[in-house]
Formats: sequence, C-alpha cells, structure tokens
Amino acid sequence: MTGIQLIAYSASVTLLVLSNYVDKGVYYRVLGKLVGYVLLICTVILLYQFGLVDSFSLSLGLSFTLISFLISVYTLFYREAHHYPKHLETLIDLFLVFIISAYIAPSFILMIVAWTSGEILGYVLIKLGEEHSSEGPLTSSRGFIFASTLTYEISVFTLITLSIIFTTAGIGLYELMKPFTQQLAVVAIPVIIIPLLVVGFITKTANIPLHFWLPSAHSSAPSPASATLSGLMVSLGYYGLYRVISVVDIDAYRAPISWFFVLVGFLSIMYGGFQALAQRDVKKLLAYMTIATNGFISVVFGLYVMRPLDITKWTLVIGMVMHAAYKATLFCESGLIEVVYGTRYVHGIRGFARIASLSTMGSILAILSLLGVPGTLGFIAKLLAVYNSILIVGTDSAMSVTSLLAFLAYIIISALAALKYARIYYDGASSRVKALVEKLDWGLQAPVLVLGLLNVLLCVLVVAFLTQEYGYILALITPLPIITMYLAHAQFRITSTR
Repeated sequence: MTGIQLIAYSASVTLLVLSNYVDKGVYYRVLGKLVGYVLLICTVILLYQFGLVDSFSLSLGLSFTLISFLISVYTLFYREAHHYPKHLETLIDLFLVFIISAYIAPSFILMIVAWTSGEILGYVLIKLGEEHSSEGPLTSSRGFIFASTLTYEISVFTLITLSIIFTTAGIGLYELMKPFTQQLAVVAIPVIIIPLLVVGFITKTANIPLHFWLPSAHSSAPSPASATLSGLMVSLGYYGLYRVISVVDIDAYRAPISWFFVLVGFLSIMYGGFQALAQRDVKKLLAYMTIATNGFISVVFGLYVMRPLDITKWTLVIGMVMHAAYKATLFCESGLIEVVYGTRYVHGIRGFARIASLSTMGSILAILSLLGVPGTLGFIAKLLAVYNSILIVGTDSAMSVTSLLAFLAYIIISALAALKYARIYYDGASSRVKALVEKLDWGLQAPVLVLGLLNVLLCVLVVAFLTQEYGYILALITPLPIITMYLAHAQFRITSTR
C-alpha cells in the first residue's frame, strides 16, 4: 500500500473502534461507523485505481463492505437487546475489517496476515456466544479452531514452503509479497503436495467431508458474528483457492481437480440441503444451508478450473455475493426472532411479520433471492451457473450433465428451504409460541431491511462488472419493477393480517 491508501485504511479502523465508545447517543455512533466504512470503500477504490488489486478483489471488497456496515449497525442494537458485553461491538467491527482486508489484500502475505487475524477473532466471538447463550453446544469454538483454523495454517505453511523450495529463498518470499496484479511466478508441484496446499481452503468452505465444524460454530456465535462467519468468511476459502491456482501449474491435473470440486459440491448440496430441511433451530437451518450453497459455489469453481473463462469467474463472484447478501440478512433476522420469542426453535412460530413488519420486508427479499426469483442475485447466480454448464458440453459432456444436475438439485433444495423459513412470517393464529414483545424497535429492524434490499441492489454492481454482452442480457431479464411488485404484495399481506 502507498501512503494515501494506508492513511484511509488507518483512519477507517481507528474511527470504527472509537465509534463504539461514543456516549452521545446511538445516532453519533452510527454516523461514526458510516464514515469509517466509507473510508474503507475509498481504500478499496484507491487500491484498484493504483493497480494494486484487480476487479475480482474490487467487486468483493465493495459488496462485502456494504454488507459489513449494516452488520455493524445491527450489532449496536443487537448487543443491547441480548445484553452482550460492550466489547462485542468492537470485536465485530475488527472481525469485519480483517475479513474485508483479506479480500482486498494486494499480496499473499497481507492476505495471510488479515485472514489469520480474522480466524482468531472468529474463535473469540464463537466462544463469547457459547458462554452467553442458553442454547447450542459448548464445544463449537474448539471445533472451529482445530478444524477450520489449523487446516488453513497447514495450507499457508505449505504455500510459503513451496515458494522457498521451488525458487531461491529471496525470490520465493518476494513472490508472496508481489501484488496479485503483477505477473507472479507459476510453479509446477508434485501431485502429492496439492492436498496439503488446498486442504485449509477447502475446510474453510465447509464442503463434505470437512464440513463437521460449521453447523455448531456458526449457530453458537452471536447473530452478527454468525452473519459474518457464514456470509463473508466462508467464501474466503474460494477466494484463497482462486489465488492459489494462479501461482500453481495445475494443467496436468486440471480434469481430476475439476471433477473433485464438482462431485464434492454436489454431495454438499444434497447433504446440506436435506439437513437444513430437517432443522427446527433457525440458526442450524441457516448453517446447513451454508454447506448447501457452498456446494453450489464449489461446482461453479470446478467449472472454472476446467475452463477459466471470464464469465465463469464472474459467476463465481456472483455466487459468493449472493450467498453473503441472503445469509447476512437471514442470520440477522434470526437474532430478532430470539428477541421476540426467546428461542431459536421456530417450528411452532407463526405471525412474526405482524411484530417485525419492517425487517420482514428485507427477509422476504433474501428469501426471494434464495428462491431464485428474477430481479435478485439468486436468480442471476443460478442462471449463469446453468449457462456455464452448457458452455462445457463440447469439452466434457459428462461434467456438463453432472454440474447441471447439481445446479438443479440446489435450485430445488434452496427453494424448499426458503419456503420452510418463510412459514414463520404469516398465519399468526396458528403460532404455538407466545411472543415476549408486541413490537420490535425500528433500530433493530432497519439494518435487516437494508440488508434485504442489497439482494436486489447489488445486482446493479454485479452487472456493471460483466461484459456488455452479458450485462445487457441480465439487465433485461432482471427488471427492478418486478421487485417493486413483490414488495407491494408482501406489504399488503402483512398489513391485511393485522
């Protein structure tokens, strides 16, 4: 980073930390966070303008910073409603900043430093949730640190070792410090080294069989931490894999690696989806849907490994942003459900829309994205995924058919999970769980509403990064007026049931 980027970044972090200790009212604290995250957005743009990061990092950095700001604001009200200690707000802000820093880091070394810092804070937040909550297991933090964090460190150690072994020590470490936008040295490695190199990144994506740590870890953390872990952090696994394959010569193993990700993704879709449909705990439902959605992204990544086309790369980005937007919205909503009913078990809850009509609007948009309704990120991601499967018919027809079946399975399972989640909002007369409050404060609901809107508004950002040909097509088939009609209809249903 140059001077101006460091100044903007340092000012952002400082302001975000200090904003949590302002005693003049919540509005000043929200304003401090707004300025802090705007400075972080400026840092992302400056890094791109100075040629230190590419469009891949730019798109994820901008999207995830917007989501992070809303999670941060949500935490202000969530902490008071759930009586968490004051330092939860600072921990969440630092956690968000480190994750964004990993996505926008210009080099491997900076990415590793930011990512490792995020892993440590993730463990602290899961541990805090375990100690505070009366529901959920007490061993989630250990599973997170031993499975997710330690396997990641194995991959990092392997990457650094390879940079030294396959080049001279000085040049090897220098390669890890060079910006991704420069031409990095590509090394050929023995096939036996590949598992060590990627195991940590695959574990972070929580695909089968390295998924076991995620459901308990993500459901035990405070809701804003769950939204961050599930929505933003798991995708770091794919981001890391994307960067690793850019410096490792995989041409000799391209087909088997592609098949590995497609098959593992398919299995994760099926397992995560069916487990999600069987859950009563709303956070466990969302955690298992993380495994299913990560399976969907894994299949896309497998197609990218087979044929690294631009359209496939951007499908990967859209899948990651889609997951972040809908998962952050619904995990934050789960925190409101706990406030209203005092439990995460939602099988007997109905009529939530009458108590939290504002946040319901945002959650409906997230559910529509999970359903894949036109006008949402989910629709674009699923449409482009199917298109990418068709593109490789001539290259590998078996993989084309397998990936199509995987995407079809995800479309069906995600729709069923979305409909299962949506049952809590309506038919209040049949609710078997009594609400503890009649109305929720708007401060708790507003961040969830805006998070839900991002499931639509981020379509504009996504389309802007695509080539003109694909961008025009998507712009025509995802008109925003459709979403306006959905919102109007949803609001009508909410008001008519009061």
